[in-house]
Amino acid sequence: MESKLNHQAIDAYSKALAKQLSQSFFSNSSHISGKEILELSPNKQINLMVLKNLFKKWKKENAKLQSPYFDYRSDGVKKAMKEFMNTLSRHIYVKKEHFEPLLKESIKDSILLAFSPYDFYSKEINQRDDSRLRLSDLKDLKKYIKVNNFLLDGLIEHFESHKEDIVFNDMAFEMFNEVCSNSEEQPDDIQPLLIEFSKTLPLSLADIYLEEEKEETGILNESLQSTKGQTLADKLSKSGGKSIMKMLTLNQRFMFVNELFEGNQNLFLSAVEQIDAMANYKEAAAHIKKSFADKYDWDMETEEVQEFMELLEKRFGN
Repeated sequence: MESKLNHQAIDAYSKALAKQLSQSFFSNSSHISGKEILELSPNKQINLMVLKNLFKKWKKENAKLQSPYFDYRSDGVKKAMKEFMNTLSRHIYVKKEHFEPLLKESIKDSILLAFSPYDFYSKEINQRDDSRLRLSDLKDLKKYIKVNNFLLDGLIEHFESHKEDIVFNDMAFEMFNEVCSNSEEQPDDIQPLLIEFSKTLPLSLADIYLEEEKEETGILNESLQSTKGQTLADKLSKSGGKSIMKMLTLNQRFMFVNELFEGNQNLFLSAVEQIDAMANYKEAAAHIKKSFADKYDWDMETEEVQEFMELLEKRFGN
């Protein structure tokens, strides 16, 4: 099964928000500066993402300046180019027709970073023009990332601990997956992120994932009726305090959310809570099959499902 991010709705939301922010700003101005970009949206991550993508395009333009007739590797040229670039960075000047597409792209990237960080960082690794990822690239990226940045910090630390300055993309993916597997941190909470985006234009889970939140909520409420009145502590005490969440690696969490729960973290977290409330493996396995496997058409032979069921067995000591 593939990830169920609602790319069409995300694109539509990004386009609408970019248009709204652009119209508001450019009604009183012919261009936007770097300082004004940082204050454009109440969502600071969007503003930083705009600058990130702007400088990315700027680097590509700078690469076009190089010529076979001059030595761009000489110290004098490098110094002059650095001074030139630093001067330009203080004089950002973007007109509306060029800024709005850049803003739309940055909003989409910000949504990915917030609600599907594994996809965002995978995209960052894969978009390198020379199929190589540099430690300097990661450190530059760090300046613009304020949401789910623990994954980036982990990847930088991995580079430094292995004394790597540059690796090919396939090796970078291996390193990133290792960071995900070993990380004990969890992605940022969804609800505060939704509120942050919605300050300018309302955003809901239905705009991000294909499944309707209302439908899921109804199913979850129905399935929780049998344990109504119990606290999570009460439920966990029946099995020695074990919880699936404590057994998960971050990589497994991303995999299960995207591959088994249609990209919906809330649905996954609720499913885990329901499982932890079960009395034994047999009851939990039956519940999973009825409420999730049948509904979302799981192929019980796939690696993702097998790994998920193995966690259930460990959870109940089977």
